[in-house]
Amino acid sequence: MAEHLSDEEQLENLKKWWREYGVVAITVVTLSVGGYFGSVFYKERQQSQAEEASVLYQQMMEVALVSPDQTLNDTEYKLAEGLASQLKDSFSGSQYARYAALLMAKIFVEKNDLDEAARELKWALNDADEGLELVIKLRLARIEASRGNIDLALAMIDDTDAGTMASAYSEAQGDFHLMKKDEVSAYKFYLQSLDQSLEHDSSHVQILKLKLNQVTPATSNIDKNSSGEEN
Repeated sequence: MAEHLSDEEQLENLKKWWREYGVVAITVVTLSVGGYFGSVFYKERQQSQAEEASVLYQQMMEVALVSPDQTLNDTEYKLAEGLASQLKDSFSGSQYARYAALLMAKIFVEKNDLDEAARELKWALNDADEGLELVIKLRLARIEASRGNIDLALAMIDDTDAGTMASAYSEAQGDFHLMKKDEVSAYKFYLQSLDQSLEHDSSHVQILKLKLNQVTPATSNIDKNSSGEEN
């Protein structure tokens, strides 16, 4: 009888516990399980979106990238623009959308539409990662210089910690100063760009040396090899 009463007491205690804590227990379990599956779903969704964006960008590149001596025809341009818009509208948080904006900016530069090129680059600049941000800032500065806003272009890249792009930034500063007919400053930045270059025997380095030679002071005592002259 005592055992029977003990069982009843245990049952009553269980009922009492359930009344007090049952809902909380169910909620905790539900949140735990839901959180796990929600996390899995979120990761899968992110992966799926990244794959979709990648496919769209690949399609855009196949349409937009032509040989240097060719330009896009109207059909190709409309296809590229449509794919870029789809990427920016549906996958605005992805880097692929920013790559698409950069590619559209390139197309607009080739069409000599600098206003639209700048607009695309400014869109891409929002939430771009650090490496891509440096690329975009430099391209925006070059567009401003092409518009005649040379002082603005210089201000846009001045005092920038350009990291591995330091040589490209210094070269751009040299170009901008040369556009201002300031060969002394152009020489300084071209020389700095050459010193910062991570490449030593590339076609671009050879071009940089030619730029440097064009502005090297006639009375310069700097070693000719470091100034870019060939033997």
